[in-house]
Amino acid sequence: MTRSAEEGRKPESVFGFVQGITAIARDKPHQDAWLDLEARAKKLLDRAAWYP
Repeated sequence: MTRSAEEGRKPESVFGFVQGITAIARDKPHQDAWLDLEARAKKLLDRAAWYP
């Protein structure tokens, strides 16, 4: 189930997209596939984070 289906709406922030990616990763049957998606979600979140 994707974030849109779980929440009933589209993601409105980077965090929402990251949650959607992790939701898709949970449905992958092979560990390497979901680890790859989780790593991509982490990169997205890291790029969006702002450290003063």
